[in-house]
Amino acid sequence: MSAGVIVADVFPVGRCAACGREVLTHLDADLGRQCLVCDRPIDPAAVRWVSGAELRPLGFAVAGEAGGCGRSGCGSGGCSR
Repeated sequence: MSAGVIVADVFPVGRCAACGREVLTHLDADLGRQCLVCDRPIDPAAVRWVSGAELRPLGFAVAGEAGGCGRSGCGSGGCSR
């Protein structure tokens, strides 16, 4: 595993009023939980933790180390993203 890679078994999701759906969240040290899509605040009381398998119905997925994004060269250092 390369430096800077975080391996997680669960992911924080919450309802984003601006996006009108449940989204992944990230933690901002100053602002608390934020929507991963639009960066708007997420009510911390509404955050729940889900497994990687539970992300797909929400429109998110966990990319495997070997699979990458599916584009040619991805996963071998040649990703064009």
